Formats: sequence, C-alpha cells, structure tokens
Amino acid sequence: MVALLVGSATCFSPTVALAMQQQRQPYDMPAQDLDDALRSAATIADIELYASSRDLEGKTAPPLKGELTSREAIELLLKSSGLTARFEGGSVVISKLTLAENSPATEAEPIVVTGSRITGAPTATPVIRVTSEDIRLGGQNDLGEVARSLPQNFGGGQNPGIGNGQGAPNENANVNGASTFNLRGIGSNATLTLLNGNRFAYTGASSVIDVSAIPVAAVERIEIVADGASAIYGADAVAGVVNILLKRDYEGLSAMARVGGSTDGGNFQQQYGLLGGKTWASGGLLAAYDYSRSSPIRAGDRGYASAANPETMLFPPISRHSLLVSGHQALGSNVTFAADLLYKKGWLRSVTGYAADGPPDQLGIDGVSTSEIFGIAPSIAIDIGGEWRFKASGFFGTDRSGGYTDLFVGGERLVHVDKDFFNRNLALEAGFQGPLLTLPGGDVQIAFGAGARRNSFFAGSPTGDVDRRRDNLFAYGELLIPITQPSQDIAGLHRLSLTGALRFEDYSDAPSIVTPKLGIVWEPISILRLGASWGRSFKMPTLYQQYSGYSAILGRASRYGSGYPANANVVFAAGPDSRIGPERSENMTLSAQLTPARGLELTAAWYRIDYADRVATPIPSLLGALDNPFYADLITLNPSAALLSDIIAGSLLGLENSSGRPYDPATTVAFIDNRDRNIARQIYQGFDLGGRYRIQLGHGETLTLTAAGSFLKSRQQILAGQAWTKLAGTLFHPPRFRARGGVSYGSDRVSVAAFVNHMSGLVDDRQAIAVRIPAFTTLDFTAGVRLGTGTEISIAALNLFNAKPTAIATAAPSETPYDTTNYSPAGRFLGLTVRQEW
Repeated sequence: MVALLVGSATCFSPTVALAMQQQRQPYDMPAQDLDDALRSAATIADIELYASSRDLEGKTAPPLKGELTSREAIELLLKSSGLTARFEGGSVVISKLTLAENSPATEAEPIVVTGSRITGAPTATPVIRVTSEDIRLGGQNDLGEVARSLPQNFGGGQNPGIGNGQGAPNENANVNGASTFNLRGIGSNATLTLLNGNRFAYTGASSVIDVSAIPVAAVERIEIVADGASAIYGADAVAGVVNILLKRDYEGLSAMARVGGSTDGGNFQQQYGLLGGKTWASGGLLAAYDYSRSSPIRAGDRGYASAANPETMLFPPISRHSLLVSGHQALGSNVTFAADLLYKKGWLRSVTGYAADGPPDQLGIDGVSTSEIFGIAPSIAIDIGGEWRFKASGFFGTDRSGGYTDLFVGGERLVHVDKDFFNRNLALEAGFQGPLLTLPGGDVQIAFGAGARRNSFFAGSPTGDVDRRRDNLFAYGELLIPITQPSQDIAGLHRLSLTGALRFEDYSDAPSIVTPKLGIVWEPISILRLGASWGRSFKMPTLYQQYSGYSAILGRASRYGSGYPANANVVFAAGPDSRIGPERSENMTLSAQLTPARGLELTAAWYRIDYADRVATPIPSLLGALDNPFYADLITLNPSAALLSDIIAGSLLGLENSSGRPYDPATTVAFIDNRDRNIARQIYQGFDLGGRYRIQLGHGETLTLTAAGSFLKSRQQILAGQAWTKLAGTLFHPPRFRARGGVSYGSDRVSVAAFVNHMSGLVDDRQAIAVRIPAFTTLDFTAGVRLGTGTEISIAALNLFNAKPTAIATAAPSETPYDTTNYSPAGRFLGLTVRQEW
C-alpha cells in the first residue's frame, strides 16, 4: 500500500485544523475514480490525505458541487464506498469500516512503501511507479513488455528473443521464455523482484523471477526503487528492487480478448483473460487467468537479417497459461490472513540455421523449451496494541524448465540433448514493527525480524547432473528517526528524518555477511524533498554458476606461449568453480523531488554503484597467456604430478586432450587456472530524471504528461591493474541514454495516448575499427472507447513508423545479425483489444 500525500505538506495545530475543517469552500467535481476525487478534494482543502490505494481501487465517487467544509466534502465522496474518514490535525486518514456496523472506526491499514519495512517511512530514493492505467495506455500485454519499456531497465538478460552471439552467454541465456527486470544492465539476477513484497521461485539456471507469469490484469501497480537494498531485503538487490503489487479489493468480473500482429510479417498474437473479484466486510478474493500465444518472427521476414538463414527464428513462438489467486481475510478485529498463489505453464520453440541457405533440419538446431511455475505465499498480520504490529509470512514454490535441443547435420539428427532445470524455494520470516519513543519530530519507529530460506536446484546435463542446496538464516533491523515535522514550523526544516538499516545473513556455502544502509530525507519547504542514501549490497552466485563443474584440457604449449620445447604441453582448467563467493557492491544515491503545483511532480537522482568481486573468467583469450605478466598469478610453472592429478580428478569429464599426443606430467610445463572467480570490478553511475503532470480538465476529463530519462556511464576491469573497458554505449550493453515520454487524455468514454521512446546510439567495438550504430526512436499510439455499460474497445499501434534495428557484422549465419539485447524485431505492431466488465 502507498501513502497518497496530497496538496500542501503543511500540518496545523488542532485549533487551526478544526477551523479549516469548518471553513466552507466551493467544490465543482464530476463523477470520477474515488482516488482522483479524494486527491482533488484534499488539495482544495489544503490537507494531507492518507489512504490505501488498494482500498480505493475500483471505487468511484459521485459528483460534488457546492459550498462545503472539507469534512462534508470528503464524507460525501465516501458515501456508499464502505470507507470512513478520520480527521487528525491537518490530515485525514481513510480506512475501511469495522466489521460491526456500530463499532468505532478501526485504525487505517499500514501504509507500505517499497524500499522500507517501516510503514509510511519516507524513502531517500524516488520510487518509480507504473500503474495499471500506465500499462493499459502503453498497449503492453505482459510485464516483460513493461520492464523493457522502462528507461532504467536493460533488455539483455533472461528475456525472449535474445539471439545467438549476443554478449556473454551466462548473462543473456533464456532457457524457457522468461521475462525479467534488469536495472542498469547489471544483470537480471542483480535486480530483486517481489510479488506483494514476497520472493517467488527462481526460474531456469539463474536466480531470477519470470514476471511474464503474472497476469497483467491482476496488477495494480509496480514500484521500483533503483538503489541497493540488500540491507532491507537481502541478496540480489544490488541494482534495486521491483515490487509487483496486486489489486486488493477488486469487485466484479471482466473478460478480455486481444489480437494483433507485426505488419512486416510474423508475430501474430492472441491473448485471452478473465479477472474476477469479490469483496465482503472482512476480506476479499481476486482470481485472474491469462492465456496467450504468438507466432514466430523469421529472419526471412526482415531485410536487416538477410545474413542469417531465412528460417532462423528471430523471435520464438510462445504459448503461456497463467493463473493467479490472491485473497485476504480478517480473523477478528486485529488479525488478517492473506495469501497469493501463482501458476504458469509455458512453451516455446527456437530454430537456427547454421548455413546461409538450406533448411535448418539439414544443418542447424531445433529446440523446444517448457516451463511450469507454482508458488504460494501466505502471511498473517496481527495488531498487538500500542501501534505495534507483528507479521509472519512464508513461501513455497517450484519452477521446472525442460525441453530438448536437436542438432541436424546432413539432414540427419546428429545429437539430441534433453534439458531439465528444477528450482525449489522455501522461506519463512517473522518481524515486528512499532514506535520506540516520541521525539518533538514524531515517533521513532523500528522494524526488526528474522527468517530462513532454502534454495534447492537440480540441472540435468550430458556432462553430469548438478544437485545442490543453499540454506541461509537472516536477521534485520531498521530504524526511522524523525528530527523535525511541519507542525514545529522551523524555517528550512519543514521535515527532516534519518533512517538506518542493518542485515545479517548466514549462508551454508559462504561466510556470513552484514550489510548496512543509511538514509536522510530533508524537506526544506513543503514542495521540495531532498534525499541521500548510502549502503552496501551483495549477490550470491547462482547454484548453477558455482557448482556445474569445470573442464580440464591438455594443449600444446606453443599455442599459449613462446620458447617452450616442441613436445611441451600445458593443462588448463576453465568453467565454474565451487570456490567463488558473494559479489559485493557499494551504492550511493542523491535525489530531489519537487511538487511545485497541483498534479505536477518532478524527480531527479544521481547514483553510483561500485560493484566488486564480480564473477568473471580471468583470461578472456588464452592465446599468449604464458607470456603475459598480468596472468602470472594464474599460472603454475612446472606443476607437480599431484597438482595435475587433483585438477583432472575434479573436472567434469577428466582430462580432455586437444594436443594430439599422450598426456605426460613430465612434459607438462604449466598449469593455467582459468576457472571463474571473484575478480572483476564494475562501476555504474548516472542520472535519472522524471516528471508527471496530471491536469484536471473538468467533467471527468484529465490530461497527463509524463517523461522519464536515464543517463548511464559504466565500465569494467577484469583484473587489478588492467585497463578499464566501457560497457554502456557499446554493443550488447545498455545505451548511454534512454528516454520515454508521452501524453494521454482520458474521459468517461474515451482515452488516447501517445509515447515516444528514444535510445542513444551504440558503438560496435568488436573489431579494430569501431562502427557507430545510430540512435533509435519509436512512437507508440493507443486509443480506447467505452461503449454502453462495461464494454471497452481499444487499439494499439506500437512503433508506428516501423523503425528497424541496424544490421551488424556476424562471423557465421547462425549469429543474429542485430543487437537483440536493445532492439526488437517486432517492428510496427497493430493490436485490437475488447474488454467487457460486469
């Protein structure tokens, strides 16, 4: 839930506040959504409004006209809504009516903000919010499309359509059609994704969550804190946290059907969904089902992909069934039980031709991937008195990704490889939150708790199975210290607060880790909020990355160095290493939020992430490695027979001989240890800018202007002392600048929206002479009309002017001839959606 802070941030003394409540002011407001009506009324009355957006979801307010006090206006808006208002000083708190009709009003539900465990705590980093209305106006049909549209997100990582030869395979590998968030391009498994504040099951071989499994119709909003958050949420929150929040009190039934396709051919999409909800005095239940399928996009359909085999699939055919159930029930006046259940079953097929012509079943690969996801997250919350609250939650989930890959040579199936990845996640957590003491600036709040998690992973492979488990125990504490508040009327210190968090994690296969986070929020005046945060975060290596095993290979020494006898050999080891440990980061963010006028919000943030101990392969190319002094620490000259025996015995397949002659420890002059390890360092820094201006035009009409941009500069150093290399702005990495801006108009019957997406150019630096790839700009347009009662028809034209990716050089027809991590092959897409609500 989120605090809706409306109008001026000025608090009054009780006497002045009562006078304001009794003062009559003119109101002329049409029938509209209840949340918009309450915002407007609170702005006119110049008071603060606190409400749960889940309580307001789906509710409408009647027209409001006349000379009214603020109390009269708000109570009229809440008539027949099942909600009540409590006026306190210069604020009003909206909450549900109690179970007993004549009992006094209950306390408002706690206000939860992503990025803190303390309800109502101000965040030092701006929270990026994407509402269900933003998703609808954007013409986006799943959360993967939402993620890829955000300027702060990078499309590389575990996303469908990532082509062959597109950067590091371990970073851009999609085994089951999953879609993931990847803030700053740091890596999909360095962005923590939550559903209603809970972790869900990992998917495939990476520690990521498939957001395409969540039916978009059930989503109320997405909250993103693009700042390190391991002190709050634990591992994987290096780049930030994404919290997907579901609709809480949806009442009614809706059905939708959507069809569309790319005008250049392929990508014919069908989507059908049902959403139903029921609320009652003490709880509510929501259920959503979504089915979608799409046809492939082939290289022969796109001119810029002429270097590839025409039958190669640039984007795979995908089918998906998703089911989500979410409910909550009050068990008496102080106890609430809630649970979320998610299930997805998906399928995709990928075909790649290895020759420029000829069918892939003559020379190529044909693969099928399947996935099945299940997860359930129950929780219980208890108000234990004195404004203290206890919450316990759990999660159990599984994800199985399977399928096969066939390799064809000369029209015959040469190799058939089955794949099987299985993840099981179990978590239990409990914590308390409440006030410690009262200061002139308000109550000092604390949240603390502990829990345990278990991740189990199995991978079937022709070279050997991986069957591993990771357990961890954790404890956390967070403190909010308010220094000043508006009622104190201190010049330049309208509001000032400090936050601090500390988390301890103990892992079964790594040393214990302590991560701190500090923040300050300062409002010199009511319309300006400044924030600063500093913290440390970490990410554990994936179980596949750590335990899938390395290879030991024998080669001729002349390939790796000079001056060695003709019969000299070397042994080198390459691949995952069980000795790797956590990756660690230091994060800093400075931010500003300005609300100079009603409906207008401007944000800016500067960030820096120093990401150390990244797992990397120390020697990118072994050619000449024996002669390079940078690699001296990785090379053992004249290794003992015992050392070589241990290396060979620990490898997946024993010694693999590429020398063409027998192995003899006496002629082995060196051992090169090129196994992955915690050595790389990356630095990410830049600016995020955003703005939203919502204008009430009257008669239920609104005009909304939005803009967001992200500037990114990132670089990497593999080994200390080596030169830094650029990441952002180069091929297969995020661009230096991304932006999305738009305008939307909405009324009771019509909605129209247009969005411009811009990405700066890239540099293809894979060869001696770098090639510049030009900037890329697209225009999206959507429009909808409501007919009769509950019927809505909408159209979407995405990439209206059919901008196309730039072709890049490839070494073989099997490599995808454009940057699939930054560009989509969809081109112009036209879609039609029909929705009926009852």
